[in-house]
This record gives sequence, structure tokens and C-alpha cells, in this order.
Amino acid sequence: MSDLDLVEVAEGFECYTPATGNPVLTEAKLIYDEIFGRNTYLSGLAPINPKGLVVDAGANIGLFTLFIKNRYPEASVLAVEPIPDNVEALRANLRHHKASGVTVHPTALSDVPGTAEFYFFPSMPGNSTAHLAEKLKDKQTVAKYANPTIAEQLYRNEALQVPTTPLSDLLPPNVEIDLIKMDIEGSEEAALAGIEDQDWKRIRQMAIEVHETRSTLDRVLESLRSRGFTARAQSPEEAPKGIDNRIVYATRP
Repeated sequence: MSDLDLVEVAEGFECYTPATGNPVLTEAKLIYDEIFGRNTYLSGLAPINPKGLVVDAGANIGLFTLFIKNRYPEASVLAVEPIPDNVEALRANLRHHKASGVTVHPTALSDVPGTAEFYFFPSMPGNSTAHLAEKLKDKQTVAKYANPTIAEQLYRNEALQVPTTPLSDLLPPNVEIDLIKMDIEGSEEAALAGIEDQDWKRIRQMAIEVHETRSTLDRVLESLRSRGFTARAQSPEEAPKGIDNRIVYATRP
């Protein structure tokens, strides 16, 4: 495990992060701005049940979970995160902010239980992924905004084995799922395939960051629409030009 740093990402708001050696930015601050500042995941959805169940898939260090608990103190959250250093920071942040009603699952989501090779980015832990080749395409874009040496430093990575679990195996029975937020760095299709038919009927709405959209976006949209959702995609605000991501919002009509 790496040492955690407690950083101030906004006035009066601190969080723990495992990020080290990033000469350009504080990744936790960017994520905070995305979630708390721009309300990226909820802005395209209907209001959620204040006492509902929220799944934070790709919880990273827990900022979306904390956002939900800040807005809806009585909501329950399942926080799913596979990277051990991120899980350590997630648990530390829950303690630091005295957040209750959160269940942490240290696993990746997939269509089958097992293990998978992931790649941890020490300078950008939130970019850790099972899809290294796709993620390294972003390095070329980053190099346009910084010099190649910095891009190399940001994208250095370490391979590790993590458990995989279908989402249906983590869901409590007989409970409506008010929201699934999913930002899992390229594993969206496998994660969606891990939701059983009877569980799809319990999901009210979803916010999914889809990566490599040229090859996956249409399939994700079709999968959601075939299960009765109204689904649409939009580009994330302030995303660097050349980063191929979209936010998909899916709601029940």
C-alpha cells in the first residue's frame, strides 16, 4: 500500500489520496470539481430518492460516495472499487468525513467472478484500468498539453491482480436501486453484462462514463434501451480535446 496524503481540494473540504509524483495537477481536485462543482453524474437525471440505494461503481477514493452522503444523508451506498490503494483512501475518507450507510466492495465489476489484471497509475489513481492499451492512447493527447517527459511520468503504471464480481452478486435482494453511477475506465460492457435480468427491473436510472466511444457507445446505448431505459450521451464538460469519453444518462420513461 502507498502512503496516503490528506489534501485540501476545496475550501473546507479535505480528502485522502494515494496519488504521488504528479507534477501537473492534483487529480483529487479535478474529480472533486467534476462531482461537486459541475454535478456531472446527477445533472442529466431525475432527482433520486433521499433514502434510496446508490451504487458507486468505480468509487476510486470515494468522492462521489461522499457527494451522495452530503446531499442525501439517509441514502445507502454500495461503493465498488478494485484498486487496493484507492480502497484504502476510500475507507480513510469515509472515516474522515464520518460517513455511515456505506458498504465497500473491494472488487472490479465483470460478467463473471474471477480475477483480472489491472494497471495502477500512481500519479493518477483514478485512471487505473484493465484496458492499458486504450488508456495509453490518452497519453498522446496529454503530451500535447504537457511535455512528453511529464506524460511519461503521469502514465507510468504497475500491473496487479484484482478480483472480479458480477454486480448482481453484490446487490441486496428485493431493494430498488435508485441510481447506478459507473466510471470504470473501459470495463462498462462487461459490468453491464454482469447484471441479471431480474435485477435490471429494479434499476431506476444510471449515469455511465463510456470510454473508447467510437467502438462501444452504440452498443451501450442499445443495451440500455433494450431494457426499457431512455438513454442519451453527451460529452463531459472540460474534457481535453482528443479524450474519447461520453457520459450516458439512462432513465426509466
